[in-house]
Amino acid sequence: MVKNRNSLLFSLFFVLITLGLVLSVPATDALAADYPSKTVEMVVWASPGGGSDVMCRTFVKATEGIFPQSLYAVNKGGGGGAVGMSYVQGKPADGYTLLGVTNNLVFTPLTKPALKYSAKDFTPIIMWGFDAKAIAVKANGPYKTIEDFVNAAKKAPGKIKIGTFGLGTDDHIVGIMLGKAAGTQFGYVPFDSDGEQLAALLGGHIDATVTEVNQVAGQVSAGDVAIIAIAAGQRLDGMPEIPTLLDKGWDVVVPKFRGLVVKKGTPDAVVDYLISASLQAIQTPVFKGYLKKSMIEPYFLVGQSFDDLIMKQEKQFGAILKEIGF
Repeated sequence: MVKNRNSLLFSLFFVLITLGLVLSVPATDALAADYPSKTVEMVVWASPGGGSDVMCRTFVKATEGIFPQSLYAVNKGGGGGAVGMSYVQGKPADGYTLLGVTNNLVFTPLTKPALKYSAKDFTPIIMWGFDAKAIAVKANGPYKTIEDFVNAAKKAPGKIKIGTFGLGTDDHIVGIMLGKAAGTQFGYVPFDSDGEQLAALLGGHIDATVTEVNQVAGQVSAGDVAIIAIAAGQRLDGMPEIPTLLDKGWDVVVPKFRGLVVKKGTPDAVVDYLISASLQAIQTPVFKGYLKKSMIEPYFLVGQSFDDLIMKQEKQFGAILKEIGF
């Protein structure tokens, strides 16, 4: 999944070249010629102040001077993104209601059978990066390496506790995949917030936590927490000393993508316009600064390429979730 920095830049260059006509000349059909003719709503499927909120509001800021009409953010939090997904589906498929997403676009429909919508009901616009999933432990604890942690689990299957942001989430999937790959089992303790996970780890109530790197970066800097591995395809630029699970021979890659989608059925010309404008917005200093500050690895996919990634995750992680009872 993860490419090196030169490959990332090449990928973006290739995207810009292949979309050159769209970037240089707006789509000419009547609908696109009028789009956008009014303000555009950017739906945040989480509460104010969280990662998704910051992501969407930064994107809104980055579009200033690029979109001829203003964007504004509105929070529709709840249900792991289910409320926001339903809200967007209740709006016309005209490009005036955007949805900022993570891979909850995949996980929430798979774990909430009552939700009427899935990733297939949305058209991907752009993926601009991903959060690397990290396995973190207490810095002064018994586990100095990922091998220490796995070996402890092999000696006491099911007894070594991993904290996750709920069951059936990408955190949980990382643990399940690692257990299967390494030939052992872990115990899982679900929490309702990243803060609760961290407090439980520091208090010695769990042995490790699976979370995003940026959620524990402060505690790592303070020397309270150590990241012993990441579930990514390549080591992070900012933490090259931290091994990936792939480095250790365990095929566990669970990238938490971040990006933008619209309701399926949005006209192609409008989708092309949104791709074009988004590619420009993510190259602004304000958006680049957000990616760096939030420790989000830049990774650019647009349109069908982004959709292919989403469908791949749906198939892969859906099978695992089915195995564990979802």
